[in-house]
Amino acid sequence: MSSYTISQIYAKALYDPHPTKTSTSQKQLAYALGYPMDWKVERKIIEEEVVDVEDDNDEDKDKDGNNKVKKLKRVIIKDRIHALGGKRNQTKYMWLHHEAAQKAAARFVGDIVQVMYDDEWWSATVLKKPKKKNGDEFFYSVLYHGDNATQEDIEEIDMRPGEDPAELAVTLGFDITWLASRKGSRYTITSPDEYIFNSKAAAMKHFKNLLKKAAKDDKNDGDGTSAAAKKNKKRKKKEDGKKAAEISSSDPPWRLDGHTFIGRKISYTFQHKASARRQIKIEQYGTIAGYIDESDTDKNGNPGFFSEKNGKPDNLFHISFEDNPGHPYAQYLLNNVDLEEYELVDLLLPQEEEKKTSAGGDGGGSAKKRRRRS
Repeated sequence: MSSYTISQIYAKALYDPHPTKTSTSQKQLAYALGYPMDWKVERKIIEEEVVDVEDDNDEDKDKDGNNKVKKLKRVIIKDRIHALGGKRNQTKYMWLHHEAAQKAAARFVGDIVQVMYDDEWWSATVLKKPKKKNGDEFFYSVLYHGDNATQEDIEEIDMRPGEDPAELAVTLGFDITWLASRKGSRYTITSPDEYIFNSKAAAMKHFKNLLKKAAKDDKNDGDGTSAAAKKNKKRKKKEDGKKAAEISSSDPPWRLDGHTFIGRKISYTFQHKASARRQIKIEQYGTIAGYIDESDTDKNGNPGFFSEKNGKPDNLFHISFEDNPGHPYAQYLLNNVDLEEYELVDLLLPQEEEKKTSAGGDGGGSAKKRRRRS
């Protein structure tokens, strides 16, 4: 096993005085310098002769009394960094110095970032390779995790590295197949079987149940259980997970009355990434089942919910969605979601329409919502 540290490997590659004459060597150098796999670093080596005159000391003079002259070689490294892409894998962008190239490479397609929007940092994923404008300025397109909205032409100054959902889930005690996102002091946690929890305790309970089931399945593999029994068991587990997420003891507990929104219905739309290139639009109808009041505090005296948008304790509403097995995307339906009031008001159904609305709702198709700066 090599004893080199990452910084030593990087320094060795950065100052390696050998040209990259082949495509393979260019890709290897790019990889050693931390660039994406499909990038290249074209390195040229220039040697210049430098004359060095010794100090005016007797021992540095020749037999005629003249100062000795030394001829030295100075090695100059010139790099061109190429970001490749397109059908023919041709150069899409090129940089002459590593600082600009590394800034662009740090936020490439699929990277998790945080974007400044309305004076707040929001978690997002970079959707497209950056567009080059005005010399070395680059602009990005992102997909926001919170509401699946997209935004174009984001400057680098408005972006910073974000939390990876899988890594955040691991830090919370789950395995790499789980996903988690943070909103203030609260988390949204998604299990590998598509259940979404807003309570860490309920998510951990479901996580342990999955581990127990996996162990039991391994032990009883091939026991001949009928497909219908397995389907009923799966549906029951989904209902149990939903109830656990909604009824689990939170701190502070959800208020079940005391606000005019309690019992009102909403139409909630989100997008699910069905594949690498396809997103589906899903609409659900839910009921506002409870809320945390801005005056509520937890057992330690901290606000029950602190709004990062408003910069103060605020109300938070809990929306429950009923099971709808007949929905075209039933496997992707949410159990519940927590929303702030500003996120909720535009989703409320007119009260006369609430009576006509079923819990299932329609869904399907693909859609994009564009987020604009005010």
